Amino acid sequence: MLGLGLTALLASFMSGMAGNVTAFNTVWTYDIYQAYLRPRASDAHYLWVGRMATVFGIAASVLTAYVAAQFNNIMDVLQLVFAFVNAPLLATFLLGMFWKRATGHGAFTGLFAGTTAAALHHGLTLPAGAVAASKGGWLAVFSTYPSEMAQNFWTAIDAFTVCLLVTIAISLLTKPRADSELVGLVYSLTDKPREAGLAWHQRPAVLGVIVLAATGLLNLVFF
Repeated sequence: MLGLGLTALLASFMSGMAGNVTAFNTVWTYDIYQAYLRPRASDAHYLWVGRMATVFGIAASVLTAYVAAQFNNIMDVLQLVFAFVNAPLLATFLLGMFWKRATGHGAFTGLFAGTTAAALHHGLTLPAGAVAASKGGWLAVFSTYPSEMAQNFWTAIDAFTVCLLVTIAISLLTKPRADSELVGLVYSLTDKPREAGLAWHQRPAVLGVIVLAATGLLNLVFF
């Protein structure tokens, strides 16, 4: 059973690794390198760039594994990554989905500012008993948290808040899209499905409220 479990874990890790590396070299080669750096190169050149991006991505993953080994558990590492990436991204998605005034320039600037805010917070804080390095404090130590998870949560809060405010500010200063281009993308401009006649457990709004209430309760209990 132990061998079966390890085989399943390795298969899962290999699948995730393959998907992430493929996404990395695709985004770098086609969305960045081809679009902005070398727009008229040959297919053979782009293939070579994609291969080099794969090598770089795998090497970066190996180095990241050594950094992750310094943490108490893998969950602390995942939450730190989420604080840098997912927290500002959530603010951008929420504004893009529910505020038609949001613009692409505002979203990009907000994401950059939110990620920068997360890096600054992480570099200026440190968990109790930790040494300034990968766990934080690599700029200076202005504040100490009781645990790595507490530091991660506050890093995510700072990143989310900064991204939200900067996106709003830049969006108000830039030209918005026409309403006709946002149909199906923004909530207020999209036709709503009718829920009349559905039982309570088939209504997304009711289930969403239940999930949010349960999430808030669990955060209060385990904060």
